[in-house]
Amino acid sequence: MMDQTTGMDPNALMQRIRRLAMLDTTVFDEVRGDAASTIPALIVAAVSTLLFGLGGFLWWALNGPDSDFYEGSGDIFLKSLIIGSVISLILYGVWIGLTYVLLTQVFKARADANELVRVMGFAAAPLAIGLIMFIPQLEYAIGLTAIAMLFGSTLIAVMSATDAPAGRALVANAAGFAVWALVLSFLVSDTSIMAPGFFIFESGAEFLRG
Repeated sequence: MMDQTTGMDPNALMQRIRRLAMLDTTVFDEVRGDAASTIPALIVAAVSTLLFGLGGFLWWALNGPDSDFYEGSGDIFLKSLIIGSVISLILYGVWIGLTYVLLTQVFKARADANELVRVMGFAAAPLAIGLIMFIPQLEYAIGLTAIAMLFGSTLIAVMSATDAPAGRALVANAAGFAVWALVLSFLVSDTSIMAPGFFIFESGAEFLRG
């Protein structure tokens, strides 16, 4: 049943997420021109980012010595999972904005900002794979897979929302991705982790060795 307050159909949303999990990229073509899909797209991006952050936090919790875990768990939960996820979402918005500007102002291609937001929101779904980063021996590979699939998914999404050639869509999307990834990397140090999920490995490994 459609939610009358938001115009969102939870069943349709779950079906689209299931189809994305099955690598059905025609979802992007559907949501691109569907104004009612804007809020669901934002929800997908937010929930996927939080699951990505939760996976990193669980990896930290399950791999750290008990004393260090209990002492610092609240700090990591707040900074990496909560604040880090919020920062990641803001940077994802920057990624979308930069991609839009490059497409329309630099490459002079057709692109609609609302359409781009919708397809990019759904394209964030692969980040949810990061939830299982706590699996021993596979954590790094799972995190890297989530990032790689995010880039691939967003590239397909961008290509569905513009008439720019594939090469130019790739450049525009890569520029946005670079800003997102680099800024989050800079927010991680030996003493502070303000980035979610996969980025926690950067200082987490040093913490565990110490």
